[in-house]
Amino acid sequence: ILHGVRRLSLDLRPSLLDDLGLAAALRWYVGAQAQRAGLAEEVIAGAVPADLPSALATTCFRVAQEAVTNVVRHAHATRLTVTLDTENGAVHLVVHDDGVGFDVGAARRRALSGESLGLLGLEERVELAGGRVAIESAPGRGTTVRVSVPLGRADDEAAP
Repeated sequence: ILHGVRRLSLDLRPSLLDDLGLAAALRWYVGAQAQRAGLAEEVIAGAVPADLPSALATTCFRVAQEAVTNVVRHAHATRLTVTLDTENGAVHLVVHDDGVGFDVGAARRRALSGESLGLLGLEERVELAGGRVAIESAPGRGTTVRVSVPLGRADDEAAP
């Protein structure tokens, strides 16, 4: 039980996030999840400031975590790509898979009726950070989750 609690704690906010930054934490997490699920993976990290505010780094990590979890659970994918970069005063995170895809509108309706909270939680987390989310998918075409969160937030409160 202690091992499980420790692993869960590290998954929620790995010390790598503080020690080595968001890109390294994403490489570790995506690599571990892909290996467990038998997925080919790639993490592409462009120019990301080493001094990202803690709340912003945590938000991006948790969003990637939710998106990757969805890929592992539902996508039946063979390949997962996570891209992280900054441009025009924002951090951009993209999670893409080559899986079975889904009907985004139907998934939102299920979420709003209480059947699933993953997508709503992901969107709410990004909106609380002042960002935007776009989810592109269709049955048989894989899924791409695009997130953009501004760098210039004055409040660096603990991430939700």
